[in-house]
Amino acid sequence: MIIVHENLEKEALEIADAFRRVYGLSSRITSEDLGSLFKPIPAFNGFWTSHGEIEEFMRNKYGEKRVMVVTPRDIYGGNKNQDDDWWIGYVVGNLTGVSNARLKCPDNRVSSVLEVPEDLYLKRLKTVAVHELAHQAICGPHHKQASWVNARTGYEVKLGSHCTDNRCGFYEFIDIKTPPPEEGHLLLGGEKKFDAGLDDIISRLHQNWLCEQCLAHMNIDDSFL
Repeated sequence: MIIVHENLEKEALEIADAFRRVYGLSSRITSEDLGSLFKPIPAFNGFWTSHGEIEEFMRNKYGEKRVMVVTPRDIYGGNKNQDDDWWIGYVVGNLTGVSNARLKCPDNRVSSVLEVPEDLYLKRLKTVAVHELAHQAICGPHHKQASWVNARTGYEVKLGSHCTDNRCGFYEFIDIKTPPPEEGHLLLGGEKKFDAGLDDIISRLHQNWLCEQCLAHMNIDDSFL
């Protein structure tokens, strides 16, 4: 696995260790300044995922190998709604991305200062990374389509297929803490779920991070190696 980080070597090493334990993967870690590739969104004081540009850059360097980018930038999968379109992880093609911009506070605020215990911060980071790689490595018959639904506005963000076991690292998270019902909810296979906070998932994770069904349907091909 190739892990490319933006001056986040410690975080990249922690992710590599999680990939080794969960997926049996060894990782090649490199550092890059991707400032010329991430497109800013001035209105949100953040950055577009810029996955097309970054994926092309990585393909030119690493061919068809899987690459994870670890960045301190606050990234958005859309530019319609600042409250709903921010992402702490994403996957497009052979590219996965993890942002630590919202992982350092008790809630989802953007901060460069660590305001929670370091072990919680690192567990958040590794859980997001394991989750995003699962999108590429696992396809199980028990997976269902997920969405975030803003209860106040009805705005819906489609999030792809996810595990239905809420102790699995591939169960979807929609915020750092589970939002109150009046704010919004996870829609999983058409069913409303009120247990989709990242910290809540971490508190009940399986010992091996993933559930037995997800582990049984793991497929690590040469593109990960």
